[in-house]
Amino acid sequence: MNHIEVTLYFNELQLRALEDHLNFDGTTLKDELGKQFDFLYEQYVPQEEQLAIEAEIEQIEAAENAEREARRRFGVFHVRENGSDRYFTSELFDSLLSTAYRYRLYDRGELSSNPKMFAEAFGEVEHISVAQYEELCDRMPNDHRIKIAADFDLDAGTASACQSSDNAWWTYSLKDLSTAAYRANRGSYRSSYDRKEKFEEALAGKEIVPPEETEDEAPDEDEDEAPVMRM
Repeated sequence: MNHIEVTLYFNELQLRALEDHLNFDGTTLKDELGKQFDFLYEQYVPQEEQLAIEAEIEQIEAAENAEREARRRFGVFHVRENGSDRYFTSELFDSLLSTAYRYRLYDRGELSSNPKMFAEAFGEVEHISVAQYEELCDRMPNDHRIKIAADFDLDAGTASACQSSDNAWWTYSLKDLSTAAYRANRGSYRSSYDRKEKFEEALAGKEIVPPEETEDEAPDEDEDEAPVMRM
């Protein structure tokens, strides 16, 4: 919504005196001028025109909100730790690499914020319900805003994740994720592409195979391991 700046000039001594008295009464010149604008608007703009303007403002704000929402990119997370479950979305962490490295720093106690739970290590998040989490996971293949959906089970020592790049769920041990994140970020400066490539190389072959596969039939040596689907 566009706003127009209005500049007014007052005598310095008069302005200072007025601000002092307004501050004493717990208000500001900006607040009082805003009230005067509202008063003049109500007095001079006809009611019918005011209603039309309000409707137009609502339409503009709705369009801006829709555009802003379409530009969002975020990750969807479920974290289980010490028997507690947290569900949330994060715009800061939208890849398996960034999330795995965050876990490594948390696990090693290297975060300056010193969070007590891994779910608290994501910074500003939007908390959601279990149903909302499941809905977003199901919607992910057709929703370009969602870059990753992930289940981090610290109690079991595993993490399952689905990234928008392949829309398949894979499960890894947290130890392997931590090691891969370290290898991707260590050493001299690397581009984001190089870090992603190093991360994927370190995780290759570390996928956890579902128990039913190992019980029923061992996979061929030259056969790619199947992705682990979220349960």
